[in-house]
Amino acid sequence: KVHNSPHLEAVNNLLPTHPKLTQFAKMRSFFLFALLVAAASAFVAPANQAVASVRPAATAPNMMVDGSVLESAVQTANIIATSSGDNGGLFFPAAGLLSLGALILFLAPPLKED
Repeated sequence: KVHNSPHLEAVNNLLPTHPKLTQFAKMRSFFLFALLVAAASAFVAPANQAVASVRPAATAPNMMVDGSVLESAVQTANIIATSSGDNGGLFFPAAGLLSLGALILFLAPPLKED
């Protein structure tokens, strides 16, 4: 007769006593239960207060660019493209989508015929 430890006897008392449930099956079910507890404990927030520490209030950043420089950059951008017909209009977006679709069709494997 194998000498059982007190921990093993406690496990045996917790598990159901079915005649076909062997010692190996009990230990396997206990191991799976321990894995389940370990996986669930991986998603528990840590107990220390490092996450909930008080942070100083953020201050607004100082503007490094003068407002007149920014306004002149906006006016320059308006000079570059003032309407939707400038710089080719819708030709380049449409050509890009069509070429992307053609590349996908070219690289796609042929379908099997049943």
